Amino acid sequence: MNTSGDAGLVQRPDELRVDGSYRNLSNWKDKRDEFNRFFRFSDGVGIANAQGFRPKSLKNGSTAIEDCGFCLLVTNFGEPEWPDSLDSETGLFTYYGDNRKPGNRINKTPVGGNRLLEKAFELRHDGDREAICPFLCFESYVGAGGSYMRFLGLAVPGAEGLSNLEDLVAVWRRKGHERFQNYRAVFTILKAESVPYSWLEEIVSGASPAKAKSCPPAFAKWVDTGKYDPLTTPPARVPRKKADQLPKLPRKEREEKALEAVRSLSDRQFEYFTKALLRLMDPKFFDLEVTRKVVDGGRDVVGKYRVGHDDHLISLDICAEAKHWKKAIGVREMMRLISRIKHRDFGIFVTTSHFDIGVQKELIEDGHPVVLVSGGDIARILIARELEGAALDRWLDGIRQEDAAAE
Repeated sequence: MNTSGDAGLVQRPDELRVDGSYRNLSNWKDKRDEFNRFFRFSDGVGIANAQGFRPKSLKNGSTAIEDCGFCLLVTNFGEPEWPDSLDSETGLFTYYGDNRKPGNRINKTPVGGNRLLEKAFELRHDGDREAICPFLCFESYVGAGGSYMRFLGLAVPGAEGLSNLEDLVAVWRRKGHERFQNYRAVFTILKAESVPYSWLEEIVSGASPAKAKSCPPAFAKWVDTGKYDPLTTPPARVPRKKADQLPKLPRKEREEKALEAVRSLSDRQFEYFTKALLRLMDPKFFDLEVTRKVVDGGRDVVGKYRVGHDDHLISLDICAEAKHWKKAIGVREMMRLISRIKHRDFGIFVTTSHFDIGVQKELIEDGHPVVLVSGGDIARILIARELEGAALDRWLDGIRQEDAAAE
């Protein structure tokens, strides 16, 4: 950030840089507030200080959110019911709308964020990209010295290969005894390392975003051709620490309760649980069977994984090891599974505990095709599928009954 000569004071940044953090004091008049000072323009109007959608109206224009010049999408990545996510490997940003409690129609919200989603994605489907406003994505967090906004990137609706049945989807949620709908939207973070202040000023003053002089090339290219040029990063396979494999903040208490419920299963029931968990992870797993005790040789669950499309499918054999343990999984336990994996097939190791750093390093260095699912992963998968509390108890009872019927 650019600093002034006065200690503690900052000038307005000239641009937003991807992964740059900007101090947020919720007061643009405070010269230490980089974030809100950045979003002050020649019309004298800033943006609302709120979570979720923060639209910026045009100079002398309508204040309706559907007519905004650009819109900020703010997330804290900490609401389990609304699991916003950024896949840095693909550049896809999944964002949930603003109908987050029962009582309203899906697009009748105070801010109107879901109406903006409907308009933006409809324009995308109609090919009218020039009429779509830019979206600026931020993560809000608390760091040393207070609150900050981390810039995640410049986004546009949709993604390469996603149809109008997949990019904006209405999902059901339940609060108490009431059900309601909200949108799950998929955006692409474009390959633009920075967003200049001058571009946003041009937009506010009435310029078409793609035709403005300071428009980032990736945005202009998308508007002109419809081609997505995502900001991607190569996958980094590094061992996870123990703390990252177990229940953790911001929903540590909920994850611990879910994992404790799973730990109430017997060792044999946990094998049936592993079979069910694979289906929760990915419906492409099929023909799953729990192996008989007398023939178990490092494969508690066997099955297949489907690859391809409806008219041409192939399947890979899979085998899964299930360890209902509290201690760490080491090399010895892992080698038992690896020895059973055939060429071009893969394995899954599921445990209620965690994986030793050493065994993770060996998998990475030797390139063994094994998916690791730790206790924390189990809890997060269950919560993402709305399986916790009484719903989880009922689901686990079904697994116990399946085990009893197989005896």
